[in-house]
Amino acid sequence: MSNHSPESDDALGARLRTELRRYAAPAYLRGSIAEAAEAPRVRPAWLAPALAAVATALVLLLLSIPFLPRILPADPTERLVRSVVAEHTRALMWGARRPEAVPTALPWLTRESGIGLTRFFVGDDRLAFIGAEPIYLEGRRGMALYYRDGDGHLVTYAVLPAPGLAIPESRRVPIQNRWRPALMNESGFSAWVWRQGDLACFIVSDMVSESDVESFKDYFARLRVSTEPVPAK
Repeated sequence: MSNHSPESDDALGARLRTELRRYAAPAYLRGSIAEAAEAPRVRPAWLAPALAAVATALVLLLLSIPFLPRILPADPTERLVRSVVAEHTRALMWGARRPEAVPTALPWLTRESGIGLTRFFVGDDRLAFIGAEPIYLEGRRGMALYYRDGDGHLVTYAVLPAPGLAIPESRRVPIQNRWRPALMNESGFSAWVWRQGDLACFIVSDMVSESDVESFKDYFARLRVSTEPVPAK
């Protein structure tokens, strides 16, 4: 085994530094390294526009929050009006599912809807009766009667069981000094809403302009005085 000493390591290192051949880097490589070290960091061209777009979107979102519709639970009256209007819209677009003639189909309608009619508006020179059918809205069985006036307006008379349903006092409208139904609006349609005993009654049409209101009042009076719904026994 040979002896090893620190002096021999130092001597070897000195010989390597003096005797090994050294090669200089090419000029172009030295220049590229120097430029890379001195040049400032460059961001991608797309980064600034992208960050600006994101910031703009966030600002617009924050500004629009106060104007977003607030989702609040509707009260029972509003929910029923909304459902009756949706049923009217369906009948307006697609027709009644099974339009039945009254009074010939009244026993079947009473059985299916849970609503009986002791009196029924058969139509006149202003409103033509076009059919009736049972409906099922908000977990309630009911009945819908359909009419059409001379101007082509579909008029839906709907009845649903709703004991104690609150009628908005602020929306009541006096008609012929006899009745005070509430006039409500939903999705571009008008609806008369009132209660007869434990039944909620609705008349819906697209008669929303001021000039239509008087005719809509007249339709209410014709249907109200001639139609008497009762819970089926």
